[in-house]
Amino acid sequence: MADVFSKEKRSEIMSKIHQPTRLERKVHDWLKGMKIRHQMYPKVEGRPDIRIIMPGRGDIYVFLDGEFWHMCPRHYRRPKSNTDYWIHHIEEAEKRRTERRRRLPYPWIRIWECQVRSGEYKRIILSLVGGADG
Repeated sequence: MADVFSKEKRSEIMSKIHQPTRLERKVHDWLKGMKIRHQMYPKVEGRPDIRIIMPGRGDIYVFLDGEFWHMCPRHYRRPKSNTDYWIHHIEEAEKRRTERRRRLPYPWIRIWECQVRSGEYKRIILSLVGGADG
């Protein structure tokens, strides 16, 4: 059966669908369990993953970044094959993304995939919201 939408319209529709990653679910579930007010995928410039709501103190936005696609300084290793492709698609894209994030009009933090796996993200977030070590 032929699609009733044009290729461009279908792309626009599909771009609005977001399935949470395992990383995002893990952090969301922990925030919810700790009763830390937050919003997933706030519609603000830069498209952060989480908004931590802190009435009277100003919200903090969180980017949950994967080690490979966002070039974790501890774990990223450039693939040995097809180097030109990876330099363009990952390394140049990350430079542009980092520059855009520097100009964001709100406070934000980056939490790496490895920090979620190790549980370090809990300490980071609790230090921001003023909680005890978790």
